[in-house]
Amino acid sequence: MILASVEAALRAGVLAILVWFVMFVLRVRSARLQRGAWLALLAVALAMPLLMKAGVPVPTDVRTVPWIVDLTSSMPSSEDSGTVWPNLAFGMLVAVAAALLARQTLGLIRWWRVRRLAQPLQSALIPGLDVRVSPAVSAPATVFSTVLVPQDFESMAPGTQRAVIAHERTHIENGDFYVQCLAQLHRNLFWFSPLAWWLPKKLSLLSEYISDDAAVAELDECTAYAEVLLAFAARTTRADQVVAMARTTTLAERIERVLCADRPVRDGRMKTLSLAVLLVPVIAVVAGFQSAGASGDIVLPRSNPGRPLSQPIYPAMSRQLQEHGTVVLKLHVLEDGTVADSVIDESSGYPSLDYSAMYESFHWRLEPGTVDGAPLRMWGRFAVTFKLAD
Repeated sequence: MILASVEAALRAGVLAILVWFVMFVLRVRSARLQRGAWLALLAVALAMPLLMKAGVPVPTDVRTVPWIVDLTSSMPSSEDSGTVWPNLAFGMLVAVAAALLARQTLGLIRWWRVRRLAQPLQSALIPGLDVRVSPAVSAPATVFSTVLVPQDFESMAPGTQRAVIAHERTHIENGDFYVQCLAQLHRNLFWFSPLAWWLPKKLSLLSEYISDDAAVAELDECTAYAEVLLAFAARTTRADQVVAMARTTTLAERIERVLCADRPVRDGRMKTLSLAVLLVPVIAVVAGFQSAGASGDIVLPRSNPGRPLSQPIYPAMSRQLQEHGTVVLKLHVLEDGTVADSVIDESSGYPSLDYSAMYESFHWRLEPGTVDGAPLRMWGRFAVTFKLAD
């Protein structure tokens, strides 16, 4: 699982570089078009593990590796130390991801409660928009499909109110809150990848650019809108899990863009079509390049009788409880015969036996699968039988 996660993150990183290169060649400057390209990358990055499996031939037969363990024979009392480090690494990966996911979930619950307790605002400026006043925010922010505004919002200047509504309405129309949630989900699952931390910031910045353009168009005055952003940035709001209107981390860049740009940059339909035509094959190649050549003569991964496989430890408690059975493992065998990933496909009925076989499988050196005689990484199914002698 560790290697599969790392490979998925690396593929997403390579794809990000290619997406940037394509936009650089086409000179894409539209914030909306750039956001669409990075949003497509986010979707592919989240689905990368599934796309990787779809691109690798999965054999259907079962190779059996049986052995007999005698209750009266001398058995090791502890697990092979070689399995400790992979287990610790996998445990750390899962623990950090679980902690980050828990933090995201608690944040979403908190803001759902804030939204529920906020008071709806009735104004002629907000037809068809769910705007609520909340003491939990000191600056406007989008939560789910609701705009939260501070308690003094109605006393603000009309121009400021119109800018806020135009800015936040654009966030809601583009689904920026949900995009941010997906980007944070990807970051939490692939927290070890630099791309996973960069992508949410990039998508958030582009979303602010698009909303800034809508607010400037509403006010028709760049300087006035820059002053609005500065005024809200001076207020402190806990902005985790929400789409805040004025984050201090990107404020300088946004104000510089607002003051220097004469009008929003819009790329033409031809450039949009060219970007889509180039990105589709790039995504397909990076996500599923392992499927190349899979239509030839396929030989599945197998064990070598001349090189016996190491036996997994028969857990002492399982021997005492007379537990026995067969577990079927689905192994991702690399070109050199090493096992990159191991998944329990069919349980023996006893978790201790299942995991003992799964941990030991990482030490095996198998005969790799081949396509037209050339070694190729692929998945194979291997059955491990735990049997107690009378």
